Amino acid sequence: MTLLRDHETQATPPTRKKRLFFRSFAVIAALAIFWAVAGIFLYVTPPADEPKHADVLFVLGPPDQRMVYAEQLMRQGYAPTLAVSSPVDKDGRFTADVCRDHRSYRVICFHSDPFTTQGEARALRDLSNQYGWKSANVLTAQFHVTRARVIVGRCYSGDIQMVADRMDLSLISWAYQYLYQSAAFVKVALHPDC
Repeated sequence: MTLLRDHETQATPPTRKKRLFFRSFAVIAALAIFWAVAGIFLYVTPPADEPKHADVLFVLGPPDQRMVYAEQLMRQGYAPTLAVSSPVDKDGRFTADVCRDHRSYRVICFHSDPFTTQGEARALRDLSNQYGWKSANVLTAQFHVTRARVIVGRCYSGDIQMVADRMDLSLISWAYQYLYQSAAFVKVALHPDC
């Protein structure tokens, strides 16, 4: 039988607690680093497509600064039709400027129900059935490309190019997008339907 001195028995519990704390901290730190690195590939530099000639350039909402890029693509002839997901005002009018202005190409504005990426993907499916579209350039913000590809792919069976509007965001904006897009991915996983 081994006898322990009093100071040895008293040192054991705090040492065990310290080891548990450091192990827990190491696991949390490793997960945080993994999430940060994965986010670079999912949100900052996602696998986006180059635009191709398609039946429609489909802009996911809200139509913010990405409309500059959308109109540039339309002038370059990537599609004969521009479809824009737009909010509506209290009178039911589309708020996007492009919905009110005249263009040399067809502009279709719509407000999906619900006004989410899933609702927009369903609208792409429905509008494609209505207009006979077989291909689409889907334009969205770079941090949204990966998740939007999954959602649109569940609803639309045509040929899609997921085109990223690349933006310079502040560190705070990137942190917000990391959190928001990660939480939204959980929702995508929990609701795998169109």
